[in-house]
Amino acid sequence: MSFFSFGQSAEIDVVLNDAETRKKVEHKTEDGKKDKYFLFYDGETVSGKVNVTLKNPGKRLEHHGIKIEFVGQIAEHRF
Repeated sequence: MSFFSFGQSAEIDVVLNDAETRKKVEHKTEDGKKDKYFLFYDGETVSGKVNVTLKNPGKRLEHHGIKIEFVGQIAEHRF
């Protein structure tokens, strides 16, 4: 998170409240690997927390806030 490796950097971890129980779906990547992704439905509430761990504790981290975006795909579900 530092610009040109100057200044403080941090590790950011996003933890969803229901990550242990949330349904996941498999998706095949372009290179043939299978990854699992969380499944969300339209209108569903998503909550959790963001943990920020500083690489150099005690040193200041300049930032303009934290923004989290969900990027996904709408898939047709057939029964």
